[in-house]
Amino acid sequence: MTSLPYSTTIKSLVTEENRLFFKQWLKSPIQLGTFAPISLKLAHLAANQLDITDKTTIVEIGAATGRLTRALLAKGVNINKLAMVELDQTMSEFLKASLSDLYQSKAQPNVIHGNAEALPELLPTSWIGKVDYVVSTIPLAYMEETMRERIIQAALDVLNPETGSILHVTYSPVSPIKFMEGELLQKRAVSLWSNIPPGFVWRFTPKHYPHDFL
Repeated sequence: MTSLPYSTTIKSLVTEENRLFFKQWLKSPIQLGTFAPISLKLAHLAANQLDITDKTTIVEIGAATGRLTRALLAKGVNINKLAMVELDQTMSEFLKASLSDLYQSKAQPNVIHGNAEALPELLPTSWIGKVDYVVSTIPLAYMEETMRERIIQAALDVLNPETGSILHVTYSPVSPIKFMEGELLQKRAVSLWSNIPPGFVWRFTPKHYPHDFL
C-alpha cells in the first residue's frame, strides 16, 4: 500500500499526486481521460457549488488522487459523511494513505476501490436514497453513451429522492450526457475558461424533483 511520510505537506502531496496521476495515465489513458488531476482552482470552484452542513452526505466518484476530495473537505464536508470511489487501485490506495496522513489517524477515510457503475452495491445500505450529492470527475466524455448512462443511473439510484443532485467536473463545455435531457435538468454551473484546458462543472437534477435549479 502507498505510504506517505507523517510530515507530508500539501505542496509535496500535490507534487506526488501529479507524478502518480501521470504514471497511471500512461497505463490507462482512456480510463483517466487526462494526464493530470484537475487544477486546484477548478476543484475549489466545484466544491463551492455544494450547500454543506455537518450532515450533508456526499459520494465522490472518480476520486483519483484526491484533488477534489481535499477541496470538498476544505469546504467543510464531514469526512464521516463522505465516500470516495476510485476504479484504479493504486490511486485509491494513495488517496486513503494521504487522507489518513493528513488527519493523523483522527478519522477513517471511506475510500472504496470499485466501479461507479455498481455504486448501490459499493455503498453501505444505510446510505442508499440518502445521498445529497454525487460529485464526479469520471471522464464521461471519453466513454460510450451506454456506459455514461449506467454510471449516471447508478448515481441517481443512491441520491436522496427529494433533493439530491449530481455535480460533474469535465473539460467539455457541452454536457457529456446531453442525450439524457429528457430525464435530467442540465446546467453548466461553472465555466473556467482560463483553466488549462478550460474546465467546467455541470449540475444534473432529475426532472421529477419538486425543485428547479435553473
